[in-house]
Amino acid sequence: MKQRTFNVPVDSTVEFAELLDEYGLEGIIIGKNDDDELLVKVEYEPEEDSQAILEIIEHIENLDGEYSEEDDE
Repeated sequence: MKQRTFNVPVDSTVEFAELLDEYGLEGIIIGKNDDDELLVKVEYEPEEDSQAILEIIEHIENLDGEYSEEDDE
């Protein structure tokens, strides 16, 4: 089993939880970072869940882009 820690913006926690549920994964909040984002640890089986993890990573990266664009305005 592998694990990955995601930095999840507080405003997106419900959306992130829905993504985890959609893929049948579970996350544990382990703290927060300096940007006040939640640190969520997700354990997964590489053979079964790699595609789901990649899609979640992409989703989080898109959220970061959305917040960056909002900050620029």
